[in-house]
Amino acid sequence: MFVGEFTHAIDEKNRLVLPAKFRAFITDPEDKKGFFIVASPIPGEHCLRLYTMSGWKQVAAKLREEANKAKDPARYLRFFASRGEFGALDSQNRLVVPQKLMDYAGLKKEILMVGNVDWIEVWNVGEYRAATESLDEEIGDRNRAMWPNPESKA
Repeated sequence: MFVGEFTHAIDEKNRLVLPAKFRAFITDPEDKKGFFIVASPIPGEHCLRLYTMSGWKQVAAKLREEANKAKDPARYLRFFASRGEFGALDSQNRLVVPQKLMDYAGLKKEILMVGNVDWIEVWNVGEYRAATESLDEEIGDRNRAMWPNPESKA
């Protein structure tokens, strides 16, 4: 489970270092090999998602299921599969981000890596702040219902 947010720098070779706290969540040897780096599937959300091998297998199964409902299943799958690639972690726990994905997410030297429970998001810092600016207001009621005040009598 990936939680937390970390500001990092991407070097001149488009490599980012996976934070130690994220690495601590990865216990499966297969998942330690690298990540599937994909453009966010959410319209207007210009960030990247990093999925472990096991996480990507779950996403791929859902994609296949949804593709079967699509008018053109091959086109549906192509859209998602073409927006990412697998990246191996090197011995220093660095991951190379392809230039086309750097451009998609507007990544510069400073980035923000955000845990989203089942995957990691990589954001341009300014884009992330803008995207989450109204989040407290947006989910306030849901939070109150989910996390009731223990002193209140429900």
